[in-house]
Amino acid sequence: MNIPNALSSLRILLTIFFVLAILKQRFEAALWLFTIQALSDLFDGFFARLLRRKTDIGAYLDPIADKVMLISSYIILCLYGLVPKWVLAIIVGRDLIVATGFFVLSFMLPLRPSPSLLGKTGTIMQMVTVIYLLFSETRPYLHTFFYVTCLITIASGIEYSLRGLNVILKREASVKSL
Repeated sequence: MNIPNALSSLRILLTIFFVLAILKQRFEAALWLFTIQALSDLFDGFFARLLRRKTDIGAYLDPIADKVMLISSYIILCLYGLVPKWVLAIIVGRDLIVATGFFVLSFMLPLRPSPSLLGKTGTIMQMVTVIYLLFSETRPYLHTFFYVTCLITIASGIEYSLRGLNVILKREASVKSL
């Protein structure tokens, strides 16, 4: 296993400990665990490019690790009353729509996950929001973080949906030209 894939796997493993820390109300430990997870996401992509270690498994493992980390975090924080249900619904709903679309398209064509800049921005904002929530005791700007995160999440969901529609339309056009 190469370094980038090991970091993605670590992110998945640390999710278990993050959830346990929240359940035990050990928020400082949860903050550190989540920060390590967020940094591992940054570094796995960096090392994959730097070391030229991009792999097919890594193309799937990295976004899966992101989703495991983020969805688990938002679910547990929502259950604990720290994240509103509407924020959770937007984040989980967008991921379900995008993942379902990708899997449907992958049956039609050979596809490899390719994140967009807006998608990466959404992931970063979701991470920053969790870090802010766990770091700040007063959280004066928490609703601003929720709104910005959700707007970017929705925009990236729309972008991925349009990308998927474009793939379908191109495929239809190529089939009709035969």
